[in-house]
Amino acid sequence: MSGEGFPSAAGSYVLVLRLTRPISLQVGRLGVFNFPPAFYTYCGSALGSGGLRGRLKHHLANSVSVHWHVDYLRRHCEVWEVDYLLTDEHMECLWSRFFLSQEPSFVPVPHFGAGDCQNGCLAHLIGFPEDQISQILRNFALAWNCQRLPMR
Repeated sequence: MSGEGFPSAAGSYVLVLRLTRPISLQVGRLGVFNFPPAFYTYCGSALGSGGLRGRLKHHLANSVSVHWHVDYLRRHCEVWEVDYLLTDEHMECLWSRFFLSQEPSFVPVPHFGAGDCQNGCLAHLIGFPEDQISQILRNFALAWNCQRLPMR
């Protein structure tokens, strides 16, 4: 799926990324980090021009140009699922805290995706072992009444 099937309205979203092999990766000015094989949830918002459709079209493109931290990781991952909510509010901080509260979550890179965060988030990218992700995503969708679109 490209991003065309998503609404052009404002909203917040979660990209669920699956990394199947360990990688060492330069993440912009944050530095070089090791990413273990895992599922990663990246929480973001698309409140400007183009809304969710524009932002997700970028994230789902086969050759992603680097604009955000997630673009560095996205090149090495499969997009497993996209969850979204139509809203004019930034939800990524609340959602990141939700994912961080789920055991056994981990933060692979401090401040990843949260460089301009005003709420003191540790990161907007949270990792999980493969055997935990299904239940965590169900809990998330129920808690926030999000639309879930499997991409695989």
